[in-house]
Formats: sequence, structure tokens, C-alpha cells
Amino acid sequence: MKTFIIAIAASTMLLTSCSDSSKKETSKNDSITSEKQHEVTAEKPLLAQLDTAIEAPVASVFYVNATSGLSLRSGTNLRSKKILTLPYGSQVKHLSSPKHTTMTVAGVTGDMIEVEYQGAKGFVFDGYLTRLAPPQDGESVEGYATRISTKDHTVKVSKIKNPKGEAFGITTRIELPASDWTEAYRITKELFDLPKSLQLDLVKKKESEVVANIDKRDKTFKDEIAVNRDTGSKITSIVYTYQLRDYSRSVTIAKDKKSFIVKEIEVSK
Repeated sequence: MKTFIIAIAASTMLLTSCSDSSKKETSKNDSITSEKQHEVTAEKPLLAQLDTAIEAPVASVFYVNATSGLSLRSGTNLRSKKILTLPYGSQVKHLSSPKHTTMTVAGVTGDMIEVEYQGAKGFVFDGYLTRLAPPQDGESVEGYATRISTKDHTVKVSKIKNPKGEAFGITTRIELPASDWTEAYRITKELFDLPKSLQLDLVKKKESEVVANIDKRDKTFKDEIAVNRDTGSKITSIVYTYQLRDYSRSVTIAKDKKSFIVKEIEVSK
């Protein structure tokens, strides 16, 4: 009898030990599962964030700002075979920038870069390219500003009448989001219809200069453009002046922190 009781007690202790061990193993597994679930939960937002942050690279684009069009060539010099003529205002995709191609064409300094236009690939002189779309023929300042404005940046335009009335003149002001002085001048030249002969090299020349319109008409007192620079050769302003006996017009390009300010002042007597 005593032996039977001892056997029962031993069996009970063995079952209790197995139960406790099973509970501990279950608790351990539950803990591991909980930790893994926590890790997965923590990773999901990170992966989602990475997915939304990765975007396909946007190719750089330029616009042709040569009114007579721009030649697309098979090589990086002006003697290379001409593939086609890129129309004024056409958009091209920038593919590459070969080294050692800097040259000056008609007083404009630039490089030959590789571009693509409607499936055709070749090289063009970037001295006549701008990142801003150029004005269309006959397009108003207000219309142009609306066309190049984006969701993130509105191009501002203002017009102020002469105190004596609009018949005595008007001042027009536009903020151009140009990338540099050369681009600002090229856009201004087309937008405000400055003389075609006024070709400025704003890259090579480092001194202030005044360039007269070689096509100046008779009885015109003044028809010229001035590039003003500081002692460090940095451009401070570009000013076009046209003057008759009873009428004067000036177009000034200046730079502020975010854009180029172009102001046209017309005065009639």
C-alpha cells in the first residue's frame, strides 16, 4: 500500500512538472511570436515610406530660343553633318555634356551638348537653349507669365499707369524665374522685343560695356544696351534704352534673391 501511494505521488509530480514546462514553452513561444509580430509591424511603415520616397529621375529639358531655329548635328562641332533644324520654342531632352566643346557663336559662348528631339538624337549649341520656355510670337507679358507659372510658383506681373494717364506711358514689371543672366536676357529680348542685333556675351566678357544697335534708325537719339558690372566683374544690371524726341523706353534686368526682375518703362510727352 505504501509503495502504491509513493507511485501515485511520483506520477503527480511528473505531470505537474510537464505541465509547468509546457506552460513555460508556450509562454516563451508566445513571447517570440509577439516580438516577431512587433518587428514586422515596425518594419511596414519604414518599407512603405521608402516605396513612396523613391521616384524615377526626371530628365533635364531645354527649349530652343533661336528665332530662326537651331541645328541638330551628328557631332560636337559646327562642321558635323546637320540632321535637322529644331524649331523655335521646341523642347529637347538633355542626354549628355561632352567635354572640351566650348565655343563662341555670333558673340554667344556655349557648349555642344547631346539632346533628343522627337526620337532624333544629336548635338546642339546650348548658347541658344533656355530652361524656361521662350515667349511665343505676339504673346503678351501677362499671357507668358501665366503659361510658365507652376503649381508651386506663380510668375508675378504688374502694370502701373503714368500719373498723367496711360497715354503718357506705363511701367510693366515681371519676375522671371531664370537660372542665370544669359537666360534672363534671352527671355527678356524676345518678350520685350529688343533689337535682334544686340548680341551679348555675358560669359566671356568681364567688364561693363555699352553696345549700340547697328540697325539704329534715323532721328533716334539713343538705341543701345548697357551691361553693368561691379569691381568683381559680377553683373549688377542690364539696361536697354531707346529714345526719340517725344518718347522714351527702357528695359532693365536686375536680380533679387529668388528671381530676375525685368522692368519696362515707357514715357510719352
